[in-house]
Amino acid sequence: MKISKILIAALILICAIGIVSAAELPNLQVPDTFKDLGGGSYSNEADDIEIDIFNDTDLKSYFTNDTATKLTVTPGKINNTYNFTDGVNELFGICELVKINDDQYVIQVWANSDSSDTSLDRFYDALEQVNKLNNITPEDASTL
Repeated sequence: MKISKILIAALILICAIGIVSAAELPNLQVPDTFKDLGGGSYSNEADDIEIDIFNDTDLKSYFTNDTATKLTVTPGKINNTYNFTDGVNELFGICELVKINDDQYVIQVWANSDSSDTSLDRFYDALEQVNKLNNITPEDASTL
């Protein structure tokens, strides 16, 4: 009886892993200066800039101020983009909501707060290149 319960639990676990892995992040085309780190993360070590793509269940949290987590979000210079600072993780950057293959994702371009040479203009340049390479445009995050 114990063995059958263990087998059933193992089968459920295998199915759950299969469901999670089926929700893979799309591979973005990024500027040549970025290295693909896997899992939706890209890094440009020379400019100290990171790009991440997320498809969390609560995408709205990326666009909402939260004093508990020290997240501050303000409208960006490009329509439907947002500047953010994350006081807990000590990083800053820009983000946007996009639709790829009928699924919504958040793309963040960011750096650690102690990155003295990094500016928002570099983030916007990288984000605009990603959008152009992937033929995507930012969507209105207020619809979340």
